[in-house]
Amino acid sequence: MQQQFMLGNEAIARGAVESGVKVVAGYPGTPATEIVDHCASFTGVYAEWSTNEKHAFEVAAAGSLTNQRSLAVMKHNGTNAAADFLMHINFTGIKAGMVLISADDPGGLSSQCEEDTRVLIHTYAHLPVFDPSSVQEAYEMTKVAYELSEKTELLFALRPVMRINHAGSMVTYDDEAKPEVRKADFVVDRSRYVMSAVVEKELGGELRPKMRHRWLNNKQTELKAIMEESAFNWVEAGEGEVGFIGCGIGYAFLKEAEQILGKKLPVLKLSTLPLPEKKVLDFVKGLKKVVVFEEVEPVVETLIKELCFENNVTLEILGRDTYLPKEGELSAGLIVTAITSALEGKPYPTVEQATYIPARTRTQCTGCSHRGLLIALKEVVKKNGGVVTGDIGCHDAGTFEPMKLQATIYCMGSSIPMAYGIKAAGFDKPTYALIGDSTFYHNGLTGLASAIFNNANVTVIIGYNSTTAMTGFQPHPGSSNNLTQDGLQPMDPGVVAAAMGAKVFRCNPYNVEETINVITEATAHAGVKVVIAEALCYLKFGREGKISYTPRTITVDEEVCNGCSICVRTFGCPAITIVDKKASIDTSSCNGCAVCVSVCKRGALK
Repeated sequence: MQQQFMLGNEAIARGAVESGVKVVAGYPGTPATEIVDHCASFTGVYAEWSTNEKHAFEVAAAGSLTNQRSLAVMKHNGTNAAADFLMHINFTGIKAGMVLISADDPGGLSSQCEEDTRVLIHTYAHLPVFDPSSVQEAYEMTKVAYELSEKTELLFALRPVMRINHAGSMVTYDDEAKPEVRKADFVVDRSRYVMSAVVEKELGGELRPKMRHRWLNNKQTELKAIMEESAFNWVEAGEGEVGFIGCGIGYAFLKEAEQILGKKLPVLKLSTLPLPEKKVLDFVKGLKKVVVFEEVEPVVETLIKELCFENNVTLEILGRDTYLPKEGELSAGLIVTAITSALEGKPYPTVEQATYIPARTRTQCTGCSHRGLLIALKEVVKKNGGVVTGDIGCHDAGTFEPMKLQATIYCMGSSIPMAYGIKAAGFDKPTYALIGDSTFYHNGLTGLASAIFNNANVTVIIGYNSTTAMTGFQPHPGSSNNLTQDGLQPMDPGVVAAAMGAKVFRCNPYNVEETINVITEATAHAGVKVVIAEALCYLKFGREGKISYTPRTITVDEEVCNGCSICVRTFGCPAITIVDKKASIDTSSCNGCAVCVSVCKRGALK
């Protein structure tokens, strides 16, 4: 055994590779992204960035059915996108060990929502979930998950939260692990892998979905027995009649709170679903009250209440539903407050509205082509009163100060159906869907097909910067590489849109006047129009000496500048500030894209 400092995502990848994973697929999304990258760095592992999470799930599942251990990687939003397949593979089961990484983001620190995928994976799909409390445990759980997945023929899910994915720790790992080399072998078993509403002759003519559901239900007894013996759940003795239950990262914060308070509390550490029911009942025996710390829904709290009710156990059970804040992350401070209040028999203190502290405006990098596109589109809609529906990507910062352009941002690909849905509802002004190239291939294609099929009148604008910039420059079908190969032919979204029947226009977003004219021209046409705003991502390709503009040295003519600050209040480039009521260029951060020159109406920027 060896020790090495690892991030949580690196430890998870290491555990998967040591377990013999052969097929790894995912779609980039914080906080899970780096797992796929780390897996790809090992020889003998096939790893890919799929176009979306559902496809990644399906690729990994096919690997499992072909007798190779597999891994599907996504964040919580991606698990939503893959839910259709989740609700099939739970019924069919798997062959070789298969693990789903569903990384949650309590507090929504890098996501458009916070949610708890234990509800979807366990409560709804009835699949087992591991909830790691540390980086070391995430590594160990990954390895155990593969063994148990194969033993039970069920998909196992690992649900790390952001504080595990991005935490760093010394990890003890097996440096001599030699996973079994397996022959790829697909055995046809239509009664199991063809999920169709046909009758099962051998089972008296019952419908197959019902029989597979029965199979899944019967598996729950086996899973409960496994979790009862799991080394990831344990009891720690302590003083008093108030007990505390830490689930996953909640246990880590609970132990920190114990140190702060200098108390040894009765603690039950839970990191598996199903719950170890006997262990829970033994723990609560003799207690008057328990407090459950979990991220972020009251999943375990509810299960324990049901368990105690069914076993005639009476005690007060507090948690996310009845005591703690119902939203946001746990923290050591929050848990210290909760412990103190619970021990004193007081309710959790009312959370006061935080004092707003001005923060740096969320924006694009200096030199980003999206800023030119956003300011051009803003000029167009100022004149025609149009509405811009947004999508996920670097350009979504245009929703906030100072640009304040996009009116909606929901989930991946929502911009196009929402834009033409607004028109379908009778809105009499233009609508624009702003979407990135990676998102277009993720879930924008079907929205565009629907708009064309339904003869919509909408302008779709695709920011084509040739990479998935927001999550760390992962490739997509519009890139010239995939995860492991370079020199590929990019799939031009404009060519795809034209083949689907849309009218296609093109512009260079660094040229603001050209972009305004192209968007205006596209708006004037009836039907579905697609504007391809094409320019390489400056942050990625600038490092490689590839940029989509001719750099210039930008200066301020102070005699012309009247301090109107449009360049700051409306345009918002981080390289421009106001000093002594005049615009000032920070030459250390300005990348010379010259988009600001088009913004300054007085011509002070040159």
